[in-house]
Amino acid sequence: MAAAEELREEAICSICLDFFCAPVMLDCGHNFCRACISLCWARAAAPSCPQCREPFPGRSLRPNRPLGNIAERLKRLGQPGGPEHSHLRDTERSCEKIVKRGFKEKEQIQSQLESLRREKGELEKQERKERWICQDYLEKVKAERQKIVPEFKQLRQYLEEQECLLLARLGELEKQIKTRLKDNAAKFSKKIIYLDGLIKEKECQQSGRESLQDAGDVLSRCERAELQQKELKKEPGVCSEKAPMLEEMARKPQDTLTTDTGEGVEESQGPYTKVNVTLDPDTAQSWLVLSEDQRSMMQGATRQSRLDNPERFDPWPCVLGCEGFNSGRPCWEVEVGYGSCWAVGVALESVKRKGPIDMSPVGGIWAVGRYKEKFQALTSPSPTPVLPSMVPRRVRVCLDHARGQVMFVNMDSKAVIFSFPRAMFAGERIYPWFWVGKGSQLKLS
Repeated sequence: MAAAEELREEAICSICLDFFCAPVMLDCGHNFCRACISLCWARAAAPSCPQCREPFPGRSLRPNRPLGNIAERLKRLGQPGGPEHSHLRDTERSCEKIVKRGFKEKEQIQSQLESLRREKGELEKQERKERWICQDYLEKVKAERQKIVPEFKQLRQYLEEQECLLLARLGELEKQIKTRLKDNAAKFSKKIIYLDGLIKEKECQQSGRESLQDAGDVLSRCERAELQQKELKKEPGVCSEKAPMLEEMARKPQDTLTTDTGEGVEESQGPYTKVNVTLDPDTAQSWLVLSEDQRSMMQGATRQSRLDNPERFDPWPCVLGCEGFNSGRPCWEVEVGYGSCWAVGVALESVKRKGPIDMSPVGGIWAVGRYKEKFQALTSPSPTPVLPSMVPRRVRVCLDHARGQVMFVNMDSKAVIFSFPRAMFAGERIYPWFWVGKGSQLKLS
């Protein structure tokens, strides 16, 4: 009877205190009539179990049909001790088994649910971690791309500029070599013809068909030929005012040079026009000291206060003239006898101003100069030694823009120092150019 009474108590709803009607089970394991728990939750602010007070925000309800069947049978059986009392015991046993099985299934489901929730939490945590790592790598890749692209763009631009510069220099050098080959062919052809004439005269002398006077003339010519052959055996590129071709070149400008007539120095009429040249202080290197009239220059002991503009030479001690020429045949004179380190000539308007300078036609400069005991023309690929009869104290620079010719004349001996072969100015303006070493001074006369 005690077991039947306990079973009866289990089939009673704790809210209405009557047998269950359509019982439902909460997640906490307690059972209530569906109508009772619905009414209770409708009156409460937050749904919870009326017995254990566990909150249920999701309002989850599961029908408990076995418990409903037990409650229905107990209703029919009525009070204990009736005619169906024996059958009640079997029903109690069945109900106990059903209830125990329900609790066991509930515990298993709860355990599985917690396990699944833990596994889901671990996966979400791992997914967030991987997302953060990948996002960090993406930011690093983006930053590296932004760094590499402009660097390689600058590198390509620099290589293209260097390629254009080198190709331009090679083209200029190729033109100068071809010009030199042409000039050398003409020069040596004339000398070979001259030597052929001497050989024929000497053969005539041996045959006795010439008079003694003719033989003397031939001997004199042979001596001159031997002297010229000695000149030819000198280093290639060495220039002397005694060579026949240079004598012929020297005679042409002599007609236009200043001559002393006894009544003073006067300018003879000729194709070259003497111009007045002054120095451009905006191009002077910061160590150069210029006179007030801008007609003389020397290296100072301290750096001068000058703006570092793009036109200024740095660090080489160079300066340009203010006047530029794009046509005509101008000439000007420079006193160079104040020191042993100097160079004078002409330069293209686009000549390099900053950093190391190629002082040769390849670098846009045509000049002659003296460095200690060496007097030389600044040719390319290496300077050409010049052997004048006397070291000049005054040099005339003659520019023929149309023919692309630059010639230098020793005004003391009226002899040609050096004449550059035909140059390619490419339509650029040409400016007087000067270089002054330590202890030297240049003056425009």
